[in-house]
Amino acid sequence: MKYIKNLFLITMLSLSFFVISCEDDDNNTVVIPNIDVAIQSPADDTQSVGFNPTFTWAASGDNVDAFKYDFYIGTEENKLGLRAENITALEYRITNNTVLKGNKYYWKVVAKDGIYEKESDVWSFTTSPALSEPVLIGPIGFGRDPLNFEWEPLPAATDEALTYKIYLGQDNPPTELVGTVEGTGTFTYDGPELTEFDTYYWRVEVSDMLNASMSEVGTFQKLLGGYPDLPTIVAPLNNTLLFQRDGDVILDWTDSTDPEGDTVTYDVYLDTANPPVNIVASFSGDSEYNVTSNLVENTSYYWHVVAKDASGNSYSTETFNFDYVGSSGPATPTLSEEVVDGTMSLDESIVWGKVVGAATLDVYIDEMNPPTTKVASDVTGEGYIVRPRDIPSDITVATKTYYARVVAKNVDGEAESSVISFTPQLTGVYTDVRGSESLDYNWVRLGSQVWMSDNLRTKKLTNGDDLTKVVQPTSGDYPITGSTTELFYDEHPVDNGPIAGHPTFTSPWSDGSNGRAYSSRVRREPLIAPEGWHVINDSDISTLRSNFPNASDLLDEWYGGSDAYGANFVIAGYRYNDFNAGRPFGFRYGVEEGRVAFWINGSGSNNAFELYPNGNYRTFNQGNEHNRMFGIRLVKD
Repeated sequence: MKYIKNLFLITMLSLSFFVISCEDDDNNTVVIPNIDVAIQSPADDTQSVGFNPTFTWAASGDNVDAFKYDFYIGTEENKLGLRAENITALEYRITNNTVLKGNKYYWKVVAKDGIYEKESDVWSFTTSPALSEPVLIGPIGFGRDPLNFEWEPLPAATDEALTYKIYLGQDNPPTELVGTVEGTGTFTYDGPELTEFDTYYWRVEVSDMLNASMSEVGTFQKLLGGYPDLPTIVAPLNNTLLFQRDGDVILDWTDSTDPEGDTVTYDVYLDTANPPVNIVASFSGDSEYNVTSNLVENTSYYWHVVAKDASGNSYSTETFNFDYVGSSGPATPTLSEEVVDGTMSLDESIVWGKVVGAATLDVYIDEMNPPTTKVASDVTGEGYIVRPRDIPSDITVATKTYYARVVAKNVDGEAESSVISFTPQLTGVYTDVRGSESLDYNWVRLGSQVWMSDNLRTKKLTNGDDLTKVVQPTSGDYPITGSTTELFYDEHPVDNGPIAGHPTFTSPWSDGSNGRAYSSRVRREPLIAPEGWHVINDSDISTLRSNFPNASDLLDEWYGGSDAYGANFVIAGYRYNDFNAGRPFGFRYGVEEGRVAFWINGSGSNNAFELYPNGNYRTFNQGNEHNRMFGIRLVKD
């Protein structure tokens, strides 16, 4: 207790002494220096400021040269963050695009002399909004030399320039960059001359250092300079059926203007011949014409319009057809048969030509006369290609007669053609003579192609030279190597087993009837295919797959396929260069029973073409081409 009293007494005496000392010393008064700071730019509430703005301010006061400044910025007026401190200059620039587009910001500056400081007012500014899509002005519709591309330029932010890139091409969207301009909405194309009547696409990309925006795609058709616009038929459209009872027939097309402001004259051609040569009207003004007084019922007409200027520059529409029909059914179709590729014709073309008054036609094909099986409904053309499924699948019969008829229709009735007969040649035999060797190969028409329905089994080139047979191995030593340049063939051994878990490849493999396996160089040897035939290539496979999407329809029954078209796709062999228990005699039986592989001449030098029982096709890059051997199929040129 005594200790606390003494401590209190000492404290009070000390405070008394301090107060007395201050009152007695008039020379110790504190003097605060003068500091002032005023921000200048960007001005308060400035709009469209760039994303790397420069901020300036002014300062005054005692010892202003020693001032340093702290810069604050933020998106909320009462929550500004310190961006830079101890700045010695009267400005600060934001870099690295850290101010975002389309935002409102607040900022201030604090001036300091090392002890004291003064804060400026808080001002705001708004950055330029994100870039919008440029709006294209032209060319739109048609373009002529010189090509001047124009768009609406976007407003740029303060101290900022926008860059425009112009893309042009015949793909939509275009990807070829043809020009770059800055701060403008025009570009004059100075590149390769564009092709007359071709359609081109263009677009513009605008960008700054932070953002980019792409316009929509514009399109134009290239025309010659000084020529009027290319007119296009609006109505009646091609192959239209017009009835007399429906009233006037008005020919309508798009307006055609001249780039130099000349008057455009329209010549209207109407005729029963194609192309029409009879001018029924010539005028300027509206782009339509009432042609009714020139028409005779139950007649087919062709028409087009030519737009021309005073200098004789002219463009024409396409020639369109319409039938002008009274209150009656269509005319009677007249059928003819077109044979494709001589006698080897599965895709017969049944042609009837123009049938006046026909809206659509139905096609009937059958083995009965008259045919009652409708194979196509509402056909609008002038012919029909007979599909494989239109003909009964008994293609083992080399000659067979089929009957066809066509029924033309419109809203007033029908008219039936007479019946024609045709005999498609579905299969045949080709004899291949090579020196002392003479082999017969079956062929079959598959869609629009003729394929051998047997695998190649020759031992010679077409000039009679012998191919080299691979010696059947008894060990791991094979005469097939990566450096092999000779032309080899091989065949399944006679009665190979059975091999555990696999079927026995006896006849027809063992006697060569299912073809032989060949080294890769054989399929590229020009003398391996007889004249008029070639080893299958990429184009052949593409056509085959488009006509027969399901590979199992072409596979031999040994694979569980239907072989509905007589293609007889069966493997000749899948020969390896290594020797092991899974590949006895070099033939991989497990693969051979699950797929069919042939060599293919195509973009890949070591590709094989494979068909699977599940319906799939595959082009297979099989590694080193000299280490395996496959069968070969030929297709007629």
